[in-house]
Amino acid sequence: MSPSSEILHNNNDDNSTTSTTTPGYVSFTSLKENKLKSLRSNTTSSTALESAFLSNDDDDSPPSSNTTKLILTFTSFVLSGTILAVLSKLQALTMYNYPNFLNVWSCVLYVPLCFLYVLPAAKYKLIPPEQLEHSKTPFLFMAIFDTLASTMTTFASVYLPGPLLVLLPQASIPMSMLLSKFYLKSKYGKWQYAGAAVVILGILVVLEPVMTNRHAPDYVCVALDEERDCVDCISQMSQEECEGFASSSDEGNLTDIFNDVVVGDVSIATCEWVESTHETSGTSTLLFWAFILVLSCLPASMSSIYKEQKLGEVEWDPVYLNGWIALIQVPMSLVLALPGGLVTSPPVPPSDLPGNFYDGFKCFTGTESITEGCHPDDCRYALLAMSLFIIVCFIFTNLMILLLKYSSANLMFLALTCIVPLGNLAFALPFMPGRVAMNSSDLIGLSVIMFGIVSYRFGSVLFGGGDTTEEEEHEKNDLLQPLLNLEELGLEVEVVSEDGRLSRRHLI
Repeated sequence: MSPSSEILHNNNDDNSTTSTTTPGYVSFTSLKENKLKSLRSNTTSSTALESAFLSNDDDDSPPSSNTTKLILTFTSFVLSGTILAVLSKLQALTMYNYPNFLNVWSCVLYVPLCFLYVLPAAKYKLIPPEQLEHSKTPFLFMAIFDTLASTMTTFASVYLPGPLLVLLPQASIPMSMLLSKFYLKSKYGKWQYAGAAVVILGILVVLEPVMTNRHAPDYVCVALDEERDCVDCISQMSQEECEGFASSSDEGNLTDIFNDVVVGDVSIATCEWVESTHETSGTSTLLFWAFILVLSCLPASMSSIYKEQKLGEVEWDPVYLNGWIALIQVPMSLVLALPGGLVTSPPVPPSDLPGNFYDGFKCFTGTESITEGCHPDDCRYALLAMSLFIIVCFIFTNLMILLLKYSSANLMFLALTCIVPLGNLAFALPFMPGRVAMNSSDLIGLSVIMFGIVSYRFGSVLFGGGDTTEEEEHEKNDLLQPLLNLEELGLEVEVVSEDGRLSRRHLI
């Protein structure tokens, strides 16, 4: 999946899960408990990173070492997930005029990163030969779903503010429930139904200010010549500043008097102070891409369901799987660039796509091509943002695998739950590029969505209130295990007895 999609789609069937992550797009297939146990115990499908990090059951690693690894993995997973959410928007800011290039190029960059591991791993049989010889047809269908989802989320990340990129994909919870119930005959408890309903309510709360234009200013400053003065006029925050602005690019007889550019005997307006409408505030654009982002949960959920079926047949090496999917996504993303260019702002017809891709590559290397209009290129950090995103995405993917193998699905769900508010609030930090101020409706919507996520993932485990299956009892016991066991850490003190003998005692 294109790393530029920067969104975390969570297929939240809490029976259990495994990671099938492609760049910038995280999909969790819902496997039954026996498949999770197989994943956590099977060492043949482990990557080299896992082998170096994890201890097998027969290893003599001390409990304190295992606990420390778990704490580090959990913390690193939450931190990298939060950074990933932020980087996904930052790279979209730099590539505002080139979403098609961002979508394709991110896949191109991810492929060699995966195969740097796959090629030596295949040579030294770290990847079982049966996986290498297995039909690649399932990868094709996985890539179709993932390409659709990643393309939609990549484009949405360009036009939507950062907090919506974190919250709206939670629509995958009710969507995956419906699909799993229909195709897989999955069963859910009342806490899960209630949680899914609360998530939908939270999404509506988040979108309400966008639909009503409630937080938009009453008046805005707009340019009469958008190609030349758009950026300058938008930056004027008061009527006096707006009407008193004249473009510094004008030459000749120019007088800056209440928005009049005097050229000879002709007076030309530069900016205009107008009442805010859905058109001037961009509400229609936001609602369209919010709908596209929510709709992207459909192919994302279908991808997870298909992967659940196929991953039950072969335990694929995760990096090998992701590398092949990303490789197939490259030509598919190029095909989707044809209709995709028509919905960008401004539209890019198919005949102009080669030039747009070339300008996008120039922006990736730091050269700006578009210098006029409301969104001129700002390519200073494009290379850094995209490179960091790819690297953090790769780290996040492998940390997810480590967390699953080293602990449990519930602990991974807990980490994913932590990422949602952290990623959302990170965009309100004062030093954040493209900072989004938090309103009361944003905090209420976040709280409602978080309540729905917690109810869905942990409601039946923590509060009961329904028939409990053997799997749920296993998850409940696992969830109630302390993340930090001080006794296992081996905290001891030296004690000298009255007879002068030295002994050691645990603090706990």
